Amino acid sequence: MKWWDAVDVISSSGYYPVDSWDEHIQRIKKVVNQWEKPFFFMEAGCPSRFGSPMVPNDWNLNKGQVSEEAQDDYYKEMFSKLDDEEWFGGYMLWDWPARLYGRDQASSNDDYCIYGKKAEKTVHNYYSSK
Repeated sequence: MKWWDAVDVISSSGYYPVDSWDEHIQRIKKVVNQWEKPFFFMEAGCPSRFGSPMVPNDWNLNKGQVSEEAQDDYYKEMFSKLDDEEWFGGYMLWDWPARLYGRDQASSNDDYCIYGKKAEKTVHNYYSSK
């Protein structure tokens, strides 16, 4: 791992099951502390489907119906985990496609995009408070 000294920032994807964030944060924190570099998530997010918070990186999860609540709860937990860590620089959230569905279709959309969904307000509130 000699290459960490050649970067200005450490980054990773953050598609962790909802109940495993603390474990992953401790793992990341060890690397961040060792190399004294800031960190951010290059990608993070969760589809709006029942079951997705347990497997947020499963793009093909076909079981489970649309659930804005599942996605919103995931974002709320994710945002709450790193607020007090000075080394943490933020999230780049997946996904906001170039062609959005209509706002009237948001409640039936089960992908990662938060447009028109409950998680959109959660994300707005999180970043507005910073």
